[in-house]
Amino acid sequence: MEDSRNQLDFNFVSDDLLEFPRDLGEEGWFQFHSEQKVAVQRVEDKFGIVLNRRVRLRLRGCEEEFEGKLVLDSLLLPPPHAETVQLRLGRLTFENTDIDDFHTLD
Repeated sequence: MEDSRNQLDFNFVSDDLLEFPRDLGEEGWFQFHSEQKVAVQRVEDKFGIVLNRRVRLRLRGCEEEFEGKLVLDSLLLPPPHAETVQLRLGRLTFENTDIDDFHTLD
């Protein structure tokens, strides 16, 4: 059995009590978020689009303009060899090649 008197010898600094231990998972989240931003930027560059921003766009063969936040239709990023990407604007889904013209609104 260990001597419990040694527990009283532990020196607690008052400032340390106010700091929460750093969550190692937090660093993993920041790494994931950083990698995700880079991947989204690659998709934007490859397909000539902007993601997760409000846009006004017109689709080929359609006179109507649509407005909303342009996002990927899937949570998965397209594979590197993909020639098109499925997008969503509200309830409307289409491929990047269907876009005739777009402008960012924010």
